[in-house]
Amino acid sequence: MKSFLLTILAIFCLAFLILGNMYWQEKTAVSSYKASPTEPSEEPSSSEEDRSEEKDSDVDLFAKWPEKAQADFKAARESGETYKLAIVGSPALGKGENGWSEQLKASLEENYGKTLDVKIFQNDTISINFIVDEGSDEVIAYAPDMVLYEPFSLNDNSRGVLVGDNHDSIDVFLSDLREVNEDVVLLLQPTHPLYRANYYPGQVEELKVFAEESKITYLDHWEAWPEDESLLDLLLESKAAPSEEGHRVWAEYLKNYFIHKE
Repeated sequence: MKSFLLTILAIFCLAFLILGNMYWQEKTAVSSYKASPTEPSEEPSSSEEDRSEEKDSDVDLFAKWPEKAQADFKAARESGETYKLAIVGSPALGKGENGWSEQLKASLEENYGKTLDVKIFQNDTISINFIVDEGSDEVIAYAPDMVLYEPFSLNDNSRGVLVGDNHDSIDVFLSDLREVNEDVVLLLQPTHPLYRANYYPGQVEELKVFAEESKITYLDHWEAWPEDESLLDLLLESKAAPSEEGHRVWAEYLKNYFIHKE
């Protein structure tokens, strides 16, 4: 009888231990589940957000460019190629003298880095000779993707070149550029303004109309210059080129166009 009771007691003890162990394992599993990390968040990481913001900011920089130039620049950047911009015109560019062209070039390189190559082509000539005397060959050999062209407006005025001839030279220049890069984008702008000039403002207005009719982007930087006598402070005494302050005014207008940050 005593042996029987001991056997029954042993069975109960064994069952108690088994049930207790099962209960403990279940409790541990539940606690482990509650303490486990939550599901990964669908929100982007800070590094992803930074890259996204950088990309959006980068796009904003060239938001004012012609649509064709924007598309080509994006394509060049994505393929690892360099987009080339040529700045072309008369000594009013101020090349080598901290002129507006040099200031613009420096700002473009600072903001776009190696994705944009900028080269300045300055010639002391008239629009016709720029084409006839092969002054444009160096630009064409560069094979730019975009050209900011000051078509010698003031030089042509002072040397008696007809407005029609000026416009024809632009057409020839653009045609030559397209022979090496059919997707090239041309931007036109006048030379600096003069105070109380007679015929020159009218010639510049005709350039603007020509650009509109030819569907060429026209950058009217004259909007940034004063029309009163204070304009004289922005020009050299000879009126052939801007003063230091005049170059700054011209450069700031173009920087706002090429490097849009608002």
